[in-house]
Amino acid sequence: MGRKVSIITLVAFIYLPSAHADWIDFEAQGANAPKTFTGTTDSPLVIASVTFAGGQLLKDELNGVDHTAVYATTNLVRGAYTNPLHITFSQPINTFNVLVTNNLADTYTVTDDLGGSQSYFLAANSRQTFVLLDFGITGVTVSSATAAAWDFAIDDVTAPEPSLFFPLAGALLYGCFLKCRRRYRARVPRSAPGRLSF
Repeated sequence: MGRKVSIITLVAFIYLPSAHADWIDFEAQGANAPKTFTGTTDSPLVIASVTFAGGQLLKDELNGVDHTAVYATTNLVRGAYTNPLHITFSQPINTFNVLVTNNLADTYTVTDDLGGSQSYFLAANSRQTFVLLDFGITGVTVSSATAAAWDFAIDDVTAPEPSLFFPLAGALLYGCFLKCRRRYRARVPRSAPGRLSF
């Protein structure tokens, strides 16, 4: 019986799909993007299981601190840009990371739909990684505190999908418990004093 349980466990670990993370750096999507805002948003922008809304892809943003491709928003140029930027996921994720870069000094906040949030004051032309540790996130917003003037971008988005490790580990522990209980009952006679019942 022990050998059979070991083989089943090994097969489960090999063949069950493992969790993975969507890591988005906008390089492929922004390869031919402009350096400055044009007034036309790339919204909605769907990459893998993640949808971005309210911004525009920029490559080597003029006067920016991130010289790669980013997803940016501003109200310093006419267009349908929004504050906050909206990010949604086609299936719930566990934890969320994003790099925020800015041109204007302000307090920036990343908030998820479960109430988790993180805020930092960023000096002009700086960058900060924000991390949310909630489980089951389906939406995130990235915002600037100042509604009168904003100009910021996001990059290096990491969105891990839910892991199968914990449910699988729970099932394995329960199986071990059942096996131990059977062994214990087989060794201890029913009429023995001090017999534990499960």
